[in-house]
Amino acid sequence: MKQHIETITRLLLGAAYADKRLEGAEVRRIEAILRQVLGGEPPPAVSAELQRFSPAAFNVHSSAATLKDLDAADKRKLLELIASVNDADEELDLAEDAYLRHVAVGMGVPEAEIADLTLDVLDDEELFGLLQ
Repeated sequence: MKQHIETITRLLLGAAYADKRLEGAEVRRIEAILRQVLGGEPPPAVSAELQRFSPAAFNVHSSAATLKDLDAADKRKLLELIASVNDADEELDLAEDAYLRHVAVGMGVPEAEIADLTLDVLDDEELFGLLQ
């Protein structure tokens, strides 16, 4: 995954901005992920991306599509890392969930394979059944 670190950095930053708010906990999580993936401090170009990333100019679908050829284990690991960025601010919302799903679709990962990473929205009938 190291050879794709710039794309991965942008996908992680996209996750942090998915709810339209960048929290310090999300930035710290991204920095920790990058150190983990790279086995040390990120190179200057990657660090600079953390500062100059523009969520408005970012296209999640085209970025994720460049990673279609990753093996299934690496795709899963990346989706787990994105989910951990979503969790970093301790608030999950539908925009973050949708972002994770968009990354998965872009990489060619079937939705069934990420069900454990996504929110499950209940319809009225299911919700009523739970409340009884």
